[in-house]
Amino acid sequence: MADLWERYRKPIPVLQWLVVIVLSAHALVSSHSSLTTGQTQAFVLALVGGNLLLLYGLPRIIPWTGVLAILVVFDSLLVPVTLYATGISDTSLYVVYFGIIMIAGAAGNLTRAVVLATVMCVAYGAVEFGRLTLLHEDVSDHLGTILLRVPFFLAMTAYYGAMGEFAKQERVAREKQERQAQEIRRIFSCYVSPRIVEEMIKDPSKATLGGQRKELTMLFADLFGFTSFTEKHSPEEVVSQLNEYLGAMTEAVFQWDGTLDKFIGDGIVAYWGAPLDQPDHVELAVKCALHMQKQLAELQEKWKAEGRVPFKAGIGIHTGEVVVGNIGAEGKKMDYTMIGDHVNLAARVQELTREFGCSLVISEETAARLRDLIGKHERYDNRGHLGHVSLRKLPPVKVKGKAQPVVVYALESLERGEISIVDA
Repeated sequence: MADLWERYRKPIPVLQWLVVIVLSAHALVSSHSSLTTGQTQAFVLALVGGNLLLLYGLPRIIPWTGVLAILVVFDSLLVPVTLYATGISDTSLYVVYFGIIMIAGAAGNLTRAVVLATVMCVAYGAVEFGRLTLLHEDVSDHLGTILLRVPFFLAMTAYYGAMGEFAKQERVAREKQERQAQEIRRIFSCYVSPRIVEEMIKDPSKATLGGQRKELTMLFADLFGFTSFTEKHSPEEVVSQLNEYLGAMTEAVFQWDGTLDKFIGDGIVAYWGAPLDQPDHVELAVKCALHMQKQLAELQEKWKAEGRVPFKAGIGIHTGEVVVGNIGAEGKKMDYTMIGDHVNLAARVQELTREFGCSLVISEETAARLRDLIGKHERYDNRGHLGHVSLRKLPPVKVKGKAQPVVVYALESLERGEISIVDA
């Protein structure tokens, strides 16, 4: 919309002034006007003042599209009223005038409207000339006055043609925006929260589908002993309880503005930092993990009360640079996902939850960012701060795909009011 305004904010006022000037000149020089000289001058002043108000006053109050609609209605009524008040009762003139409005509106293009109206004006001039010179009909106006209407017709056509083109371009832009919105919703609604989707719709440039390198904070979650659970329960029980768990965890991911990458059986993969840039992606991911643990604890109490076996889960978090984008078989199956060495390391960090018997393990890269958050004072909105946690360094451990041992930390939530504990 801004581009359309930049494109038309100069020509439309110019054309509007051209219409006003032509009408004012016609009123002042007309020899058949029913107005007195004083009334004519007052009419011209009112015309100029009204135009100033329409072009430079209204845009400060209402949107440009509203001003455009008012201009069209105003001029469509003003022109025939002016012509009639100045003594023109020639029916053919009004037929040509309203024909021009229809041509310009139907054309939806300035150039096409002018070409079509030129043909119409030439035909009108030829008819009037023929009536005067060949048929020797009595006409109320001189030939010069009649032919002077041709530029007026062209000016009006240019005006309405520009209006028509503006309306068409606006409609095309709106349709394009709607298509983009539908495409963004189709691609991202399964991955991110509705709030993130709406933010991308407002600025489609943020919804980058092509591959790009970005630093993300990745979260992998997996259930302990799920295979043995499936062997001891019916498929219906397994699916029902698993869906309840996955639904609660997904809500937590979306609540903390995360991107849900995929479910791998009973596993969950999510990340922060794409498709939208999130400078606080480490904070969001860690707070989401703590929230997921709280949600799981509530589910465990519920399942125990129902006589069901509660799930236990391990969560691993890692921060690093990956390639993220729409990846897959074009036209068959595409997923907005991430790939790279750091993705593999994030999965390995999650696997260490079993080895160390911890429910939440984070990598050294994530822990380094987290220390600053733990040391900050609590804010009213709880952003930029992480309190009541224990960050405990675990022994270095070898993981698949890495030559050097990996340093990881166990992160635990403490009771509210307890002082955070951070290993050096």
